[in-house]
Amino acid sequence: MTPKLFELWRKQAALAGGFAAMGPFAGVVMAHRVTQMVQEAGSPSAAGLAEAQRMVAEKMSAAFEGGLAATKVMTAMAGARDPIAAAGLFVAASEAAMRPASRMVRANARRLTRKSD
Repeated sequence: MTPKLFELWRKQAALAGGFAAMGPFAGVVMAHRVTQMVQEAGSPSAAGLAEAQRMVAEKMSAAFEGGLAATKVMTAMAGARDPIAAAGLFVAASEAAMRPASRMVRANARRLTRKSD
């Protein structure tokens, strides 16, 4: 295995690990928010409405920020010297796209678990 191919494999494994690491945080956030929505079904509180608005705004913001970051990385695609370099750019773009969502889900998990203590 060439050093460049090994480095690409290492980056891909790290990307997969990053996705996997978000899972528990996402589960915590979903459990808290679904529980809150069920408890407030029919007559939502001001806090519940604010959380729902926050949920939507954060998703839109993370998607936009991640898309912009990935696009910036992908602008280098024309200069990719070989298929391994091009694949490396795809991995880097994926990491850039995932970073805002990862940051938000971790922050939400911390915030929502502090609220329930």
